[in-house]
Amino acid sequence: MVTPAVQSKVYRVEGFRNPTLSVERRRQLVAEEGQPLDLSVEGVLRDAREQTGLDDFGPMDFVERLGLLLSEVEANDNLWRSAKAQFRAFCVKAAANRLKNQDFLKRHPEIDDIVIDRPIVIVGLPRSGTTHLENLIAADRRLRHLPVYLGSEAVPTSGEHPGPDGLDPRWVRSNAHWQKMKANPIMAAMHEHSPDHACGENELQMPDFSTYQWEWMAEVPRWRDYYLSHDQTPHYAYGKRMLKAIVYQFPNDRRWILKGNQHSEQLPALLRVYPDATIVQTHRDPLAIIQSVLTMRGLSVLANQKHPDIAAHVAYWVDRIERMLRAYIRDMNIVPHGQRLDLMFQDVMADDVGSALRVLEAAGLPSTPESMADMHAYMDSHPRGKEGRVAYDLAGDFNLDIAELRDRFRFYTNLFPVRLEVTP
Repeated sequence: MVTPAVQSKVYRVEGFRNPTLSVERRRQLVAEEGQPLDLSVEGVLRDAREQTGLDDFGPMDFVERLGLLLSEVEANDNLWRSAKAQFRAFCVKAAANRLKNQDFLKRHPEIDDIVIDRPIVIVGLPRSGTTHLENLIAADRRLRHLPVYLGSEAVPTSGEHPGPDGLDPRWVRSNAHWQKMKANPIMAAMHEHSPDHACGENELQMPDFSTYQWEWMAEVPRWRDYYLSHDQTPHYAYGKRMLKAIVYQFPNDRRWILKGNQHSEQLPALLRVYPDATIVQTHRDPLAIIQSVLTMRGLSVLANQKHPDIAAHVAYWVDRIERMLRAYIRDMNIVPHGQRLDLMFQDVMADDVGSALRVLEAAGLPSTPESMADMHAYMDSHPRGKEGRVAYDLAGDFNLDIAELRDRFRFYTNLFPVRLEVTP
């Protein structure tokens, strides 16, 4: 069954061809440049301690990773001070979450006895339909998912309780963040991030300061090289512990539906930590992925760089997508027989519910009238284009040769029958 798109507004991101800032905005950013900013590890950890009243971070190996991130951002002379301050705030939040996580785990050691049984894990690349598929499957009442607000804060802040409205303070904070994001209609059209929406499991690894998620927050190529050169198994184990902590807070026996874009290049680590997982890879035209990633991440480049380096932005993410695809092809056959399902993006778009049912069947969950009703209800409440859609121009906006790029990614499109969405 094909769910029709609603009549939606079409957005176009301007600025990639000739990046400019308004006079008022540039004046504001320049005025902030002289303000002091502490990008030291010690300063971030101090603020996290003061924010939480806690001082035990657990194993301190994360300090090296945090230091690499902070030093690379600090050394970037092309970043506005406001962008560096925002990045520092991300680091303080992650460090504060680490303190709270450690405290919660110490107070509830029985968490480690919880079993995460046969999760369904979607491992497609960014902008390949993973979020939509995850949320659709998560509508099935037999499953549970990681909502955005718990991905942001896995454990409660000590002493906090729901208010008179019964809402978890973590949910309230997450909703405030979403309302701020949603004020930019292009972001709302590209990626829903509301509090109850299913999010990536990689969010739980943020307090361990080792997930490719950090690459979306700043230009950190040296840190990326460090990340790719180290075994990620311990950091996946950290994320799984926090998933168990969430089960402890909200106990039930339903199986998990999870997803993470970085999983495509981390199958060995993923399978060491979740050996009984059903792995679902979504496949899409790499050029369609690239144009969407370049546009979405490019919004930050336009806002945060003094002189937006679009060429460097393009080179980084084209290379990044290629690396992820090559890693998946390299490792995909290590997934045990019967535990891997490859889905084409065009098939998901042609039949969302049917594709979701294929995933459930592969995971040993045959469809029921109730599960069908759950997913159709989700589709009815989330029609395509609900928040609008974005128009792309890969060649015009980013000065890319489509034919040359097509040749570069033929190693992938010759292997998987994706529909080619981008033409010269």
